[in-house]
Amino acid sequence: MPKLTFRISSELTISDTDCRTIHAVGCDRLVRCTFVKRAEDRLVLEVLESDGVKIKVPYRTAERTPVMLSTCSLRIDNKTPYNLLLELARGSLFRFRTLCNACLDAELDLLDITLALLKDATDNFARAAVTKDEPDDADALALKSLNDSLEGLSQLEHVYATASHLAIQKQGQERAFLRGVALTEPMSLDIKPLLTAPLNAVMVEPSWKQCEPEIGHYDWQQVNETLESVRKQGLATVLGPMFSLDRFTTPDWLYLWENDFEELLNAVQRYAGELVQQYRNRVDLWYCAAGLNDQTAISMKEEQRLQLLIHIIQSLRGSGLRAPLLVSFAKPWGEYMTSRDRELAPIHFAEELVRARVGITGIGLEFNFGEHPPATYYRGYFDVEALLDYWSLLGVPLFVTLSAPSSWRPDPEAMYDANRQTEPLERISRRTQRELVEHILPAILTHPQVQGVFWTQVSDAQPHRFPHAGLLDPRGRPKSSVTKMTEIIRTYFPENI
Repeated sequence: MPKLTFRISSELTISDTDCRTIHAVGCDRLVRCTFVKRAEDRLVLEVLESDGVKIKVPYRTAERTPVMLSTCSLRIDNKTPYNLLLELARGSLFRFRTLCNACLDAELDLLDITLALLKDATDNFARAAVTKDEPDDADALALKSLNDSLEGLSQLEHVYATASHLAIQKQGQERAFLRGVALTEPMSLDIKPLLTAPLNAVMVEPSWKQCEPEIGHYDWQQVNETLESVRKQGLATVLGPMFSLDRFTTPDWLYLWENDFEELLNAVQRYAGELVQQYRNRVDLWYCAAGLNDQTAISMKEEQRLQLLIHIIQSLRGSGLRAPLLVSFAKPWGEYMTSRDRELAPIHFAEELVRARVGITGIGLEFNFGEHPPATYYRGYFDVEALLDYWSLLGVPLFVTLSAPSSWRPDPEAMYDANRQTEPLERISRRTQRELVEHILPAILTHPQVQGVFWTQVSDAQPHRFPHAGLLDPRGRPKSSVTKMTEIIRTYFPENI
């Protein structure tokens, strides 16, 4: 396979975990099959690609929320190792300069300090690029350029969010936008205070494991009680996701048919029919499937994953359901495609559903951020905005499910708990969760194609998927991200408060 070789600066920390996260992206925005090796100060990527690729690398500092950085497009099979820090500085400066120019072309005002950062980042990068023969000096200058670019990009976030918000307002129509949380646990006294303005919707997940603990025996009590509580709050109801097939919701008896795909399809069809019979005309939206492109407890081939998705939708429609149907996809950047046995990117799954005209009315992107698999590594405002632009090409309304951890410590109630005893390189705290909300939520709320956003975990006290990703701590107290979330939503939707 073609190779890319980098020199790792002492200013950069590349861990073994990072080597499993680093990947290459082609000019078509799709992740390439990538194998990463590290030996001392050398990083070698074997990439299944002959043209230029961009390399995505985790970056963290003590002061900044972790983020995935990108190089510019690099030629494969380089004879002289690239300086990884210099290339990350080049990629960040290119994005910073491009976005600044776009603002100036659109006659948007930029702060003097933003333009000063652009000048400093450019000057430092130019000096770093011509001092390659003195690695220590080049690395120091590249680091200054990188940090200036990241600070400048942070300042541009508000400019872009405000401009996008004003453009939507000029359309003159009241914007229907769902803002809510996803309940995977029973309603409690701690949760009810969250279900007030500025939220206007709740997802209620009918866990297959709980609703059909034995084949043909159904228990809808918890779902019914939760839906009733939500309706009393005057909020819109979204039933789902109905099928995620992860360890959190897959019935134990379903594993008996792990190697019998036809029986699996039959079981799905029966459960879908029961759901329609039970909740027809009782909920506003039906969220039929989540994460089936990647995170399933039952192993499947890619064509089976797609076949299952279509079968779920057809089963619901075949039961006479005419309500709007939603489906969402895990790892929307497609990091899992670094594996040689994966060929369908998340957007390929979505595109096939749209082309099949099976009746999907909304497509979701699952932003479960974190530093430990199966979470998606942290992204910045402009990463999210660019991805939403890309998925908007499907021509279907989008929604987002969002989560992020507030601690690195063991979480006994989490299905994906890393059970670490030592602190990771990333700074993971309540501040990290709050800052992610601060940087990412405006990109979602102000995107014209997005019509809903849901925080996927409410309480850390109840069993959940991702560690410490709830809005309430184990004692039922709201985290600081709740205040920040409320503040941001009020900024962009004051008329709905």
